[in-house]
Amino acid sequence: MVVHVSVPVSTEVIAANPDCAFSGAYEDGALVITIDTRNQNLHQRLGLGTKTKLHWGAEHELMVQELSALAWPLRYRLLTRDGYYLSGEGERVHFTTAARGLDARRGVSLVLMRAAVLLSIVAGVGCRRAAWLLKELFHVEVSKSAVHRWVEEIATSLPASDEIIKALDAKQPITEAHFDEMFPRGSNACVLVLKDEHGRILATQEVDKRDAASVAPFLQRMKEIGLNLKTFYIDGCKAYYSAIRAVFGEAVVIQYDYFHILQNVWRQLWKWAVARRRQINASSEASTTPWYKQKLEALAKSLWEHRYLLFTAEERMSEEEKLILAELVEAERHVGKLRAFRGGVWNIFEESADEQEAREALAVLKQMPVDREHPEPFRKVIAYLEEHFEWMTAFLRHDGVKRNSLAESGMRVLRRLEVEHDGFRSAKGRDNCLRIYQAVKYLGWSVHQLPQSMANTS
Repeated sequence: MVVHVSVPVSTEVIAANPDCAFSGAYEDGALVITIDTRNQNLHQRLGLGTKTKLHWGAEHELMVQELSALAWPLRYRLLTRDGYYLSGEGERVHFTTAARGLDARRGVSLVLMRAAVLLSIVAGVGCRRAAWLLKELFHVEVSKSAVHRWVEEIATSLPASDEIIKALDAKQPITEAHFDEMFPRGSNACVLVLKDEHGRILATQEVDKRDAASVAPFLQRMKEIGLNLKTFYIDGCKAYYSAIRAVFGEAVVIQYDYFHILQNVWRQLWKWAVARRRQINASSEASTTPWYKQKLEALAKSLWEHRYLLFTAEERMSEEEKLILAELVEAERHVGKLRAFRGGVWNIFEESADEQEAREALAVLKQMPVDREHPEPFRKVIAYLEEHFEWMTAFLRHDGVKRNSLAESGMRVLRRLEVEHDGFRSAKGRDNCLRIYQAVKYLGWSVHQLPQSMANTS
């Protein structure tokens, strides 16, 4: 049974070409909209005077694909014709009638191209899956390589990286730099990544080495663009610290990111936990008393199965996990010492109201009992905290400075883009993806709406 319903149809292409003749019909399982460009106002389109005579040649007909949310594919039948006119010097100027919003050479609408690029980059599905989704959801047949070419072409039409950064700064002033690096898949190269306090990824740049001499030019570029950076959030890389001071001077505030502080501390304590568990396991193997041997084996097994609890805050534990941890502390007294030491580290950064309280918390941590047989990991933690204390606690001395960096969230975005594209094949490919992502997420670029500065993409 078929129900016949007449409904108006409008697309971006129809709206953009009011001087064309349109008609529609259902043909061979598809909704076909015929666009006749042969009688459009060409004097106005070509910027010619009304007295300029137009001469006509061959006519053409071609099919163009469009996104369809209907049960059938949506196609345009484009009718065009060649022509020419004589310039002021008497030379022939050739042209072919066209419809705005269509790429006749590729046989697709520009809306379709932008949708494919948005799926590939911002949705993070990659070119192959974007092509599949276009077919399954919108009745469009395109190849992976076509989507890849569209990404490159649309990226080429966007402003350069520095211009995008200037536009972002004009939209929301940038005063904070959340600075980190990533190492792309299949490469030993170091790629610097900069994010601002508004959560926007600003720039990436590949460097030969992770040293001050290689990092400083990237920061100098940010300074020359005009960014008024007052605070930097970085990991413990001293090369970053030196480069920031060299480019932006002593006045800029540098905060050592809390995530990286804990990462370094937990890495040392984890080594101790693993060594302690191996020691218990070795003792169980050497024991000749059956019940004691069994007890040590069970403890070693439990320590391994619940190792994540040793470094989990109690407020994030379930009641069952708290009970398991209590049993571990009762069975192995060193676990209690580890938990107490871990809590002492947290107190420095989470409970201190000012720098003085943080120093007092560090002093308390230094007096805590630790494993006397294997104290080295704990000593390394204390030495590490003392060495970097000044820029670990900048947030306690300066108003508006936060404890945590936003860099890790930016890294996850880039990792997602990288994975779905099987790794960035070049610095240009990474830059293309980033600029498209910036245009969509931060500057309002979308499938159906382009900012004025990006109107040339259509």
